[in-house]
Amino acid sequence: MKKIVRVIFNIACIIGCAVAMWHFFVPYISEWFSYIPDAPIEIVNSINYINFCFSFLLFGLSILFIIVQKKLFTGFKELRYFYFFYILVWLSRIIIQIVWPWPSSLQLWLVVAFVTEFIFVLIPMLYLVRNKIID
Repeated sequence: MKKIVRVIFNIACIIGCAVAMWHFFVPYISEWFSYIPDAPIEIVNSINYINFCFSFLLFGLSILFIIVQKKLFTGFKELRYFYFFYILVWLSRIIIQIVWPWPSSLQLWLVVAFVTEFIFVLIPMLYLVRNKIID
């Protein structure tokens, strides 16, 4: 069971990396700023800064979890808190997606994608709690 959970954990972290990498480029691929052509440069820069910081933090957390997973699965207590926060990030993404739905046909697919990723990050935590690796 531990191997399956570790595979799921790695898949979740790789998905996190992929989402982060996608977000580095999505504003330009999707031409976000064409929807607000007269926006002041401060608004454009703010969107860029927030998107960059989100992408960088998500990518960094995902990579760091891949690197330190052995310590997490052997009960390194401090990593538990960071991993729990990582789970909350994905849960909050689901909540945001439901509260402020995406105004296109992507809404259903986005909810499915975020719920899937949330399940992938939640399963390892449930395993750690169930096996008392995390007290």
